Amino acid sequence: MLRFRSYLTGAALTCAAVSLAQAQEEPQELDAFVSDEIPIEENILPTTRPFNSVYGTNRSILDTPRNVNIVSREQLDAISIKDVRDFSKLTSSSYTKSNFGAPTTPNLRGQEGDLLINGTRRGHSINGNGVPVNFNSVESVNIVKGPAGAIYGTSNYVGGYADLITKRAYFENGGSIEYTYGSFDQHTLNLDANVAISDTVAMRVSYQHKEWEGFWDRWYDNSDTLYVTLAWRPNDKYSLDVMAEYYEGDYTENWGINRVTQDLIDDGLYIPNVGTDAEYAANLIANPAQGFGNFGAIQLDVDNPVSVGRDWKLSAPGDGSEATVFWAQAIQEYEVSDSFKIISNTYFHYKDRYTFSSYHYSELLRDNWSFETRLQFVQEFEPSMFDLVTLNYGARYKYQTIWSANHFFNEPVNYFDMTRDPDTFRVPDSSFAGFNYVDDQAGRGVLDQWYAGQAFDTESTILAPFAQLDIRVDEKFSILLGYTIDFVDTEEGTPRELVASDGSALDYSRSSVDGNLYNANVSLVYKPTESSSVYFTYNEGEHYDADTGGAISGGSLGGDLETQLFELGTNMQVLDSKGYVGAAIFNQKYNVRNQDGSIDGVETDGFEIEFNYQPNRNFFVTVGYSYLHSVRSAGFLATSVAANNVVADGNGDYFYTTPTFPGIDGTQRFEAPGVPPHLLNALVQYTFDNGIGLQANMVYTSEMQVTYDGGIVPGGDAAGTTLIDGPVLDAQIEFDAKIFYEYENWRFEFSVFNVTDEENWDLPNTGYSFGSIVGRPDRNYEFSVRYDW
Repeated sequence: MLRFRSYLTGAALTCAAVSLAQAQEEPQELDAFVSDEIPIEENILPTTRPFNSVYGTNRSILDTPRNVNIVSREQLDAISIKDVRDFSKLTSSSYTKSNFGAPTTPNLRGQEGDLLINGTRRGHSINGNGVPVNFNSVESVNIVKGPAGAIYGTSNYVGGYADLITKRAYFENGGSIEYTYGSFDQHTLNLDANVAISDTVAMRVSYQHKEWEGFWDRWYDNSDTLYVTLAWRPNDKYSLDVMAEYYEGDYTENWGINRVTQDLIDDGLYIPNVGTDAEYAANLIANPAQGFGNFGAIQLDVDNPVSVGRDWKLSAPGDGSEATVFWAQAIQEYEVSDSFKIISNTYFHYKDRYTFSSYHYSELLRDNWSFETRLQFVQEFEPSMFDLVTLNYGARYKYQTIWSANHFFNEPVNYFDMTRDPDTFRVPDSSFAGFNYVDDQAGRGVLDQWYAGQAFDTESTILAPFAQLDIRVDEKFSILLGYTIDFVDTEEGTPRELVASDGSALDYSRSSVDGNLYNANVSLVYKPTESSSVYFTYNEGEHYDADTGGAISGGSLGGDLETQLFELGTNMQVLDSKGYVGAAIFNQKYNVRNQDGSIDGVETDGFEIEFNYQPNRNFFVTVGYSYLHSVRSAGFLATSVAANNVVADGNGDYFYTTPTFPGIDGTQRFEAPGVPPHLLNALVQYTFDNGIGLQANMVYTSEMQVTYDGGIVPGGDAAGTTLIDGPVLDAQIEFDAKIFYEYENWRFEFSVFNVTDEENWDLPNTGYSFGSIVGRPDRNYEFSVRYDW
């Protein structure tokens, strides 16, 4: 009944919004409202700027038949954005999991989303985990819900995507310098400078330096980032924007706290071990005779839990990650005539990264790079039977080479008793007998070698012709059709730097797999007035799975991974064109491939609504709400039972500490963990004429499942099964507040995060839900000062 009422409410709100738009006495053209009193850099209304993040060419949001949230730089600054998890403060349907402390892509509609830079995929990541995103170079973000359309083709992420629109050079001299100090000893320096070299050439440079300690034990994030962009406008027919960014970072993962139970979530109670440190350490040795990763038993003191430190983080001294990333992009547009345009978007991405955590996860990515170029031809026709027909066609080409070696087979996270010395949170070298290792990479921590459970050296190419037809039948009705097919070829082999533990020869032969993946979309758009639209969109396609580093998995090219979207929505200007409402109801399905090759299905039904209002330069408000009902099957779970439910043997020993990766009956369907059915966010700002301003931000997430509740896995009782008793995360709310003062060229800000000091949590990737949960920071503060010239 709740689900039915939610859909009924969504449909009623959508219809009411359309009626409101139709009732306006003097509808205005979209371009008519760009208020003289609100500079574009301060304007939050998505109706004030065209964008190309959905269909590859500039369109107004009223003519775009998808649910899109355009986040301005003003809004990003208002929330003091730090990583993609903060998108939940500005858009609906976005609760992003912790991803071991380094989320590089957002979760949208309960699924991993993608990350684009100026309309081209950033790539080089898996499961949403990767190098932290630097927002210093970002001017705005276009958040698109649902899979990409024909122009962008396919990837391993289909929940939606965030397109980072980077800063562009402008033809004036100007810039800013800003320093920020935050709780936990966090220092940030930003420098941005723009130079108009001539009437046709301009350059902009942005630099950021971060030195961040953190709320959690042994957590840090230090980086230097340099972004440079050049604009060339030789005439009114041709434009060229070149941009490049260099990032160098030193940071840590954040596993958080292990041994997740309902008591840990609700009351901060943690189950420790009994026994001496010597007994505890003696069992931390894998027994090859029992199979890889099979560690000794521990004894849990289930009846005497201890109070947890929410700032605990499972790691040993010396653990960390280092990354070097460089990307460069060139975007060209040439207007051949009033009805014919050529667009070229070329992108290069390089990444070198390693991650080492003693508990034990390691990842080595060496000199990985990709090259992608998209050439588009956009032609307009005026046939007698239609007002206008626009044909957007061309091709994409991508090449990438990914070298990776990782190890998670010896990852007994629930073995470690976090009440003990962090130096005991290490898997000893003796547990890696029989594993291959990377010959020219030194070991870390207590390990003699850099061991690899998996290692790949892959090369992949994608060639994808595409076509998109936009038919404006008349001033009220239009049809949009799109189709692309990705011809994918991937070649995979064992890296020659990998050697066998016993000195025997490895098989370095290479295998090649190819496949064809299609993507098709159709949309119908009806405009009751010039300032409102109603649309229906259907999208279907195939996608691939990825291995470490974003390498295309050849085994996933067989056509088993599919996605489908039905979406009905509306976009409109309201309140005398000073407000905007976007709403959608949808059904979205996709398949995901597990590490054992099994396929899980995910289906999400939902309703989303966004509201923006900015009557003048002094005031704006943003509100977003989403209802999601998401169900899925569950083929991957590292640990099948919570610490307080595991059964001891006759000696009182517990053997649940080794990852078991139990298979779960694929016919079972569960409420998707880590997907809040209800999410509400709001942001409001008011600036007085004397320069003093106030901001407030709120995010609410409803109760959600932590893991697959009620699942049946092998082993346990007399019937040979164990019933999963999944914890629940209660509803959470967080308030942030800011006061600022603007005086001449100066701006001073003081921010308070988690004002009411809530004890909130971030959930991990669901497969590790019994072994990880991350405490969100307590109330904390930030002060910044900026000077503009």
